[in-house]
Amino acid sequence: MINGFRKEMMFFSRGGRIAALTLVLLGLALMSPLMFGAMSGMMQSLKDALPNDESYTQMIELYSAYSASDMIMYNAEQITGIGAIVILFLFKGAAGGEQKKRSVIIPQCAGLTPEKYVIPKFIIYPLVVFATTFVSMIAGAGVSALMFPGALKWDMVILSSVCSGVFLAFSTVMQFCIGLCTGRSNAAVVSVILTNMFLPSILAFFRVDRFNPFALSSIALTSAMNSGESANKLLSAAGTASASTDVSMLNVAVSLGTALVISVILFFLTIFTLHTKEVHNEGDEPVL
Repeated sequence: MINGFRKEMMFFSRGGRIAALTLVLLGLALMSPLMFGAMSGMMQSLKDALPNDESYTQMIELYSAYSASDMIMYNAEQITGIGAIVILFLFKGAAGGEQKKRSVIIPQCAGLTPEKYVIPKFIIYPLVVFATTFVSMIAGAGVSALMFPGALKWDMVILSSVCSGVFLAFSTVMQFCIGLCTGRSNAAVVSVILTNMFLPSILAFFRVDRFNPFALSSIALTSAMNSGESANKLLSAAGTASASTDVSMLNVAVSLGTALVISVILFFLTIFTLHTKEVHNEGDEPVL
């Protein structure tokens, strides 16, 4: 088991994957306050330069009226969207890429059983994704609170960060299950992207968009919206159109719980699938 964890940590650290993951998520979290802060300053300068120009006044006021909660809402949307796609491509090599390149064999005689091969993957990668996402969103919220007006409800900020982290960790588990079972890393990436894009809409159409792991992205966005009084109408309207309004503890707890339960089921499914593909060398000839 120790060798399996050592192997995954070496693979994860090589090629700058850990650094890339951290830089991408942290960059997404800090990009919004920095970008919108610069835009607000530019709009304020334009307002001072054109004090009597009524044609620009309304637009200037709209684009300069950002609050800290606006930034947190934007961060949650970017991280659960763009961040999820980046993570999927970063982990392609570990989620099916080894089987595709035939650079790994799992013989029982070498002591690397399917369990010892899969367990480190299902522990290291989701936990690192969750921790990095959580820290990045908290850091983004801290910078937003310093740069923009409006008091923050930090319990909502933490809830948004937790739900975003669990959602990305669950997406990682899905990727590893599909990639390891099929040996097709590209298929795993495409499958998870399509699932995250269309399944929430399908569930919402049938009014079962709560109490499931895919509701976590909406809960994260809604929690971010509720972290303070949103001042910018453009961001508020965009967030309201894509966010669920149910952030009750029941919905949050059940969604987090189902994410954990389904992740465990996907783990055992991966183990079972790899066992069916084992090569047994006990006899004179290998038996598939």
